[in-house]
Amino acid sequence: MLEQFNSLQKFATRPLVAYLTIFLLQFKIVWRIWDYKDLTFGDTSSYFTEAFRWYESVFVNIIWSPIYTAFFGSFLHITSDIYAVLILHRLVIIFAATMMVLALMRRLLPAGIAWLMAAWWAILPINFNTLYEVHLFSVIPILVACLLVFKSTKAWARGCAIAVLAASAVLVRNEFSLIFLGFVLVCLGYELWQMRTQRQFSWQLFAFNYGIPLLLAGSVVVLFYTRSHIQFPELTTASKPKHTLNICQIYAAGYQQRHTDWTGSPWTDCMSLMKRDFGQELPSLFQALAANPPAMIEHFLWNFSLTLYGLQVSLFNATSGAMNPDYAPVNLNQAWVIIPTIFVGLTWIGGLWLLWRDRKYWWKFWLQQRALGWSLLLIAASLAFFVIIPMQRPRPSYLFSLSIFLMSLTGLGLFVITHRWPKVQKLSVFLPAVMAFLLVVIQPYYPNQPNTNRGLFNLYRTLLPFQTKFAHSDKTFLSRDYPFELCSYLGGSTPCVGKTYTDGKFFASMPSDMPLEAFLKQQTVNLFYADNLLLADLQTDPRAKAFLTNPASVGWQLLALSNQENARWMLFERLN
Repeated sequence: MLEQFNSLQKFATRPLVAYLTIFLLQFKIVWRIWDYKDLTFGDTSSYFTEAFRWYESVFVNIIWSPIYTAFFGSFLHITSDIYAVLILHRLVIIFAATMMVLALMRRLLPAGIAWLMAAWWAILPINFNTLYEVHLFSVIPILVACLLVFKSTKAWARGCAIAVLAASAVLVRNEFSLIFLGFVLVCLGYELWQMRTQRQFSWQLFAFNYGIPLLLAGSVVVLFYTRSHIQFPELTTASKPKHTLNICQIYAAGYQQRHTDWTGSPWTDCMSLMKRDFGQELPSLFQALAANPPAMIEHFLWNFSLTLYGLQVSLFNATSGAMNPDYAPVNLNQAWVIIPTIFVGLTWIGGLWLLWRDRKYWWKFWLQQRALGWSLLLIAASLAFFVIIPMQRPRPSYLFSLSIFLMSLTGLGLFVITHRWPKVQKLSVFLPAVMAFLLVVIQPYYPNQPNTNRGLFNLYRTLLPFQTKFAHSDKTFLSRDYPFELCSYLGGSTPCVGKTYTDGKFFASMPSDMPLEAFLKQQTVNLFYADNLLLADLQTDPRAKAFLTNPASVGWQLLALSNQENARWMLFERLN
């Protein structure tokens, strides 16, 4: 019987079986995502404008992740249905990341433990249901570079990994430049060590193995630059807000968590807080540090204080703490998370202690041939821990490289600890049963979510017949919900400008003696979507009487309306 179990275990750990079962597990988890997930709001809608520009004219914005927007826009060649494009590109990113995580784990760990770590990654909603697709996309170059290092012990593999990191630092995320520099130093040290120990070194071969991949990476960067609609000298000015606005928003979000004296929106009102604390609305990091060091130090320390909570969400999709480490809602105050936190913590401590105690054995037996791959993963994780966490906060979607490293470290700890007890190792014969159990027990994520109202998707479908009205950059669209996203998804490469009346401030500023149509014109509004709640207010407002009863008489036209009970709405367009 034991021999049969062993044979089944060997079969389960074969590459084809491992990849197929992880694929099926991930596929089951995301099943029917297309029926339940809303259109992605926020950053993705902004990236869609650049994606559509790539589809339309093969142009990118070199400042904003051009590789991602080119990838995103390429799906428009498959279908013109924007919702389908959004879901398709998300699914491709999800499955690519999951399969590559399994591939990396199989190179770092024994096959059985590698499968368990990959399954852990696959079932965490924080990974496949991440708020913005670009964040998950950004971990793929790190995985590619790691897999290249494991592909061969030859210098060309290291050179290709460095080239991927170099290109990604320009075309995906600029902070990857620190990973690039760190791994360059590691490879330089490795080559010097090789030269001293083997006494065989060729400068020509060194230049070829590292120079040619870097030259190709540079060519790719130049190619994208030539297709960028923003180039020098505008590039410097255009790229500045990417940094300064980010500083403004992340400082305001953290400040609002720890203080009650400022109640504005961190995303739209942060400049008032920055002006108060630093003397200018959009300072750079160094300007903010110079203007008010205590405020920035408080910001850094606060972000560090959320680290445990962020790591718990990254690894368990919930935190035992009461403070949100993310911007999006997460599962807070979950006491059960303490148990797996203690377990993985003890696994790290025990595994590292045993590794250090028997370091000569483990170095020769397991780590020596994997050292460069581990070092690259450690460098990427260090960037997340020492740069991203203090600057941004321990937001799980910014920590994918760190969570992959910690999962790998957990797997290594389990391997090292169980290696001492042969009886425990025999439990690995149950791996096929675990595979089957997870495939049967794990249920699709999206049909089981209580809040599946696709508000943006429904508004998008409602306004889709008027898509051409939104494709004008000189038009301003006013609505309660998602005005910016609707302009992006409906406007293509020349989207309208969105304005919202959600917070009540917009109409509160309308003078008591000014007609609605005059106020809208003053606010440069050309398109106006009035929902059921707003119409109920406007119908009792004498300033809106002419606008609602006879819009043509005041220079507007009614494009469409719905009189369904509790779902009334009107769409207006200004004629002049």
